[in-house]
Amino acid sequence: MNLIEQSSVSRLGVNVSSPRPMRAAHAVETYSLVAAALLAVFYFATSIYIASHRPFWIDEILTVEIAQLPDYRTIWSAVTHGVDGGSPVYDVVVRTFDKLVGNTEVAARLPSVLAMVAGMLIVFDCARRLTDNLHGLIALSILTCSFLPYYGHEARAYAIYFMLAALSLWLWVHAPDGKQSSAVLFGAVIFLAVTMHYYAVLLLAPYALWEISRWKPWRRPSWKLMAGVLGAVVALALLSPAIVSFAPVAAGYARIAGPAPVDGLRAAFPTMFPDGLWLLAGIAVWIALAVTKDNDAILPQPMQPSETVGWLFLCIPLAGFVVTELKASPFMSRYFIGAMPGVAIAFSCCSWRYFRGAQRVTMGILLILATYGVAQQVTATRHPERNAPSRHDAKLEDALRKDGKQYFLVTNQARYLEARHYSKHPEQYAYLASLDSGDLHQTMALARYYPMHFWTLEDLKEHARETALVAPYPRIVETLKQAGFQLEVQSSMPLQVFYLQ
Repeated sequence: MNLIEQSSVSRLGVNVSSPRPMRAAHAVETYSLVAAALLAVFYFATSIYIASHRPFWIDEILTVEIAQLPDYRTIWSAVTHGVDGGSPVYDVVVRTFDKLVGNTEVAARLPSVLAMVAGMLIVFDCARRLTDNLHGLIALSILTCSFLPYYGHEARAYAIYFMLAALSLWLWVHAPDGKQSSAVLFGAVIFLAVTMHYYAVLLLAPYALWEISRWKPWRRPSWKLMAGVLGAVVALALLSPAIVSFAPVAAGYARIAGPAPVDGLRAAFPTMFPDGLWLLAGIAVWIALAVTKDNDAILPQPMQPSETVGWLFLCIPLAGFVVTELKASPFMSRYFIGAMPGVAIAFSCCSWRYFRGAQRVTMGILLILATYGVAQQVTATRHPERNAPSRHDAKLEDALRKDGKQYFLVTNQARYLEARHYSKHPEQYAYLASLDSGDLHQTMALARYYPMHFWTLEDLKEHARETALVAPYPRIVETLKQAGFQLEVQSSMPLQVFYLQ
């Protein structure tokens, strides 16, 4: 839907009879393109670096374990047995990169890095076509101030979901509405998005709300919306065995560990923009300092339909709240990363309407957003393992073997899967699943495809003197003491280790 058509002169907001302002405006346009390219290269390079230095966490390990199964049929079997709630299509993407690049953290995360950068550039292009290159750069910078850069180096489908959300909005706004090819492309993008992440079906919410707001009796929905609905329905139908198999696991997780939907909804936008209020305050202060009362260049223009559609993306978490309430699934803010392109484009369009004639204001907003985003990424690059799961400690393993310990017992499934993935001797690890209060369905399902060792208390009694208990929770220690085990603290750094008598 070509929602807004404006000449390049009107978008620049300059007087055509004045050559000098025109040349200056064109210089700003050119420099904005260069800046967008440099930011894309910067986030690509830093994300690759972080990906190569940050260990996998449990969800990423599950993705990799599924992707490395022998064939596609086995991948489908694993997903339909509830090993992971992710899409088998995304698992195939990771498998492809694993074959091409190698079995490394970078290979598994490279699809996300590429998708994040591509999505940023799509948002930039969409916004600049509606406004100008400088405001397109503002839209890109807004994304860098969100939680998007974190998911840009994670081996999960969120970054690809974001990229396809951005592409769907680009098609909705810029592709001609009357052409069947535009509708087919839009439907195909929605289909791909849902095959990557099931919650991408919520991308239809802002488009449907837009059409409902313009509805007239006997007026059919647009071809794009109908194609999008068809694409989503077909994707959900094809993947329904995987969705149905994981539904009980999702409900159990929501009941045990996930936030209540109401609490998740409250935290959704602060999670998407961790320092959003601080940034808005800084922008407001700058506007107050930069704008003068006699500046007649900042009279607001009417809101264009494209900006309205962008703001309607704020309804995606609300739609997600309804879905999670109906199907008793966990409410996770990352499930609604598809809202990011609309918010970024709407904000840049709003800034353009108010301040396109006040370049100092626009440049100040851009510098605040871009500086904050780059600073956050630099910090993440300098400390890539901050807040990450502990990478497996091979030296600790060697020390325990020297003490005659042949088995390393863990009582937490995340640590067990991490140890299995990173250890050179995963067969020495055992998992005391009977004392883990979490939902063990995924680990048990994964055991159909990989050798795993699940111990009971009887197994522990049989091998007590040969076993080291690694990083147990205090309640586990108390439970074992009550069961008659004598535990001796052997090490507390970097992990607490107990020997059993």
